[in-house]
Amino acid sequence: MLNSLAFEINLAYRFLRENKIQTLVIFSGIALSVAVMVFLSGLIDGLQANMIEKTIGRSPHLVMKYSDEAITDADNSSNGLRVIRACSARNNRPIAEWQVLETTIAQDQRIKTLLPVIDGSALVSRGSVSKSVMLRGFDLIQADRIYGISPSIIEGNRTPASGSVLIGKELAQDLGVSAGEPVFLELSGKEPRAVMVDGIFDLGSATVNQNWLVMDRRQAAALLDLGDRVTSMEIQVFEVFQAAQVALELQEKLPDYHFNSWQETNAQLLSALKSQSKSSYTIQFFVLLAVSLGVASVLAISAVQKSKQIGILKAIGMRTGSISRVFMIQGMVLGFMGILLGFVMGIILTSLFIRLAGEQFTLLLKPLPVIIILVATLLFSTMAAYLPARRVSQLNPIEVIRNG
Repeated sequence: MLNSLAFEINLAYRFLRENKIQTLVIFSGIALSVAVMVFLSGLIDGLQANMIEKTIGRSPHLVMKYSDEAITDADNSSNGLRVIRACSARNNRPIAEWQVLETTIAQDQRIKTLLPVIDGSALVSRGSVSKSVMLRGFDLIQADRIYGISPSIIEGNRTPASGSVLIGKELAQDLGVSAGEPVFLELSGKEPRAVMVDGIFDLGSATVNQNWLVMDRRQAAALLDLGDRVTSMEIQVFEVFQAAQVALELQEKLPDYHFNSWQETNAQLLSALKSQSKSSYTIQFFVLLAVSLGVASVLAISAVQKSKQIGILKAIGMRTGSISRVFMIQGMVLGFMGILLGFVMGIILTSLFIRLAGEQFTLLLKPLPVIIILVATLLFSTMAAYLPARRVSQLNPIEVIRNG
């Protein structure tokens, strides 16, 4: 058996060496196809990673609030009857037991960061200019794990002093204020109070920079009379595409709360990412199909050219299955050599494209897609040899020798 296999491998090698031009054509085609597929995979995955980082990399993947059904208050009317008073979700009912929830949710190994947050509306003014802002209170060190506010400070202190605030650069420009200068903060039903702008940040979003006014959570709780309560919990997970599944499981575990994933709030982005992946897979499939047809065609021509030698081999006792395996081995060898060169070419091609295009994203080759590309190419190249192998099995050695 081993001797037979060694003879088949040796014969396949001789056939490949005798037709050097044909071998080079097949080898180059396979290498080029693998390079194109690796290029597409690395480029698309890199673009997606860059897009995700810019859009949801510095934002929560899940936001937990009271569910609509849970936002109800029980009260007693004057005649002693029990009355259920429903509150709108827009009222943003504070969460009193957030420390217990934080401990419970943090036990999930998929959770990367959990941030208790206080949100409220306010009016900030300086001189004759007034702007409506979202007052955001949270632990600034903990918030850096999601938003990276401290590294984004472009003026002033990264950590505001007690009673001070951080604002975005667009809001600072609108108000005409610099770090170290005061602004007036006005909350509903309360007198305006002066607060110091201790730092100005740029989080890369004009909307955020223009609308956020950031302070410590305890300071925000005192201003909004929330005590030791928060209005929401913001969560990041290690695998961003698992956010919806994590939200669903947490929803079942904590039915009084609603977990809103980034997939729900960014449906268009998710659709764009899926379309991008589908288009990449479609192109790669047709590239692989074209190469397989090319391998089959060239090996079929090789089988016709070697009909006489094959006829002689069959006449002296070589079995049809053994001769068929010779062509299958040729396809496997060509595929293996092609994917090695193609993989290197793909990395070089993608790196050159990124450098020449000047885009701010990196090459990202995920192990699983690359393995699938290489294995599929080797498999298709080997199976493409089935057509000439079948043609060889139908040859009549007597007719081949007689007719040449």
